[in-house]
Amino acid sequence: MKKVKISGLLFGLICFIFSANTAEAQFGKKLKDKMAKAAGSKGSKGSKSGKGVDFSDFNAETDEMGVTGQYFELADGKSYGFKFMKEVNGELANQLFYYEKKGEPTLKMEMKESAFRKHQIKLFYKWHSASAASYIELVQLADGVFAQTSQTYSYNKPGIAPLQSKRTVKNVYAKDKADFETWDMETAQAKIDMVFGTLKGAESEKIQKKLMKYEVYKNYKGKVAFAKVFSYLKHARQYQLTEKPANFITKRELGEDLIYKPYFEKPLAVSHPGAIFNITYEMLGETTDREALRKTSKYFQDNMPTYDSKKKNPELFYFRYPISLLDNRDNAADWGFIELLRKVQGKLKKGETYKFKLTVWAHRDGENLEAISTGTVELNYGDKTQALLLGPDKGWITMLEEGLGTEIK
Repeated sequence: MKKVKISGLLFGLICFIFSANTAEAQFGKKLKDKMAKAAGSKGSKGSKSGKGVDFSDFNAETDEMGVTGQYFELADGKSYGFKFMKEVNGELANQLFYYEKKGEPTLKMEMKESAFRKHQIKLFYKWHSASAASYIELVQLADGVFAQTSQTYSYNKPGIAPLQSKRTVKNVYAKDKADFETWDMETAQAKIDMVFGTLKGAESEKIQKKLMKYEVYKNYKGKVAFAKVFSYLKHARQYQLTEKPANFITKRELGEDLIYKPYFEKPLAVSHPGAIFNITYEMLGETTDREALRKTSKYFQDNMPTYDSKKKNPELFYFRYPISLLDNRDNAADWGFIELLRKVQGKLKKGETYKFKLTVWAHRDGENLEAISTGTVELNYGDKTQALLLGPDKGWITMLEEGLGTEIK
């Protein structure tokens, strides 16, 4: 069997994309530049002779989507046949038949009906590889022009949202080769970002309406919740929140287990496309910044991984798994929090209570763009604090100082 030309791509509801507004602005600029360039150009990037079967007879056919015809690919100018099939054998199909040779179609691709019904976006897909969890996908950029995109991912566990990567344009197909002057790879990518920004924004609104039915999300969106144990902030299934605000805390003894989980008004991938998560910690007039600390010491860099798409899913309205600021049972700590305590240790007094603030930021290119979730908790210096933080063997501040060694400033 002949190998299919089109590359594999994931087609899923959750994808890492630019937001509609940002992507639309980027696309508009790129398209304007390309159209101006094309107007003054004497040649065509798509003028390669190319090989392939002659599908020019397809141009005589019509369909209600205006898809059917002979298409040329940008990569090498080869020709292919596209046919939109409203019905097959008397039954509704809404498929795109893709041909590399005459006879039976090489691929029969399904139409994403909701994308067209709600947004007039013509998008066709085909399951490609179960092992790579990928789809083949064609998306219309303009009349007579389609982009082929590529994306793959794998699940960590069943039912858990996958870690995503941005859709990438792999090729462009056009009925008229002159369209390649406008629709090169860069401009096609900008349009794809805009298209999926629209789809993702709509999907996020739908998901948020469901989440608003849960007390925890309704009351904590844009806020950080704190708890004594990890299990109080963990939910069983994606978009089915089981955590109970009655288990959240507003006070805790310094040095005892302290867990947190942020909730967001919008997923990071929608509110700040391309950004990562960053955390700041504040108490007694001092502030530590997770990403800033990573640049000051290899110890911090090695022990505080960046919260990018590999560690935290930017498609969700919360951290699926809570974070341990301190977890004595499992011997885990957030060193950004411990560094804050190290800096203020000289100000701490037994019996006193201090306000601690944690902020989750959208972070990009070395800058905190916007606070997307904040929370406070009161921490009191109690009977266990001295041993837990400053004990000679396993005190958290002591261990940090030993880890930093001569790097302490």
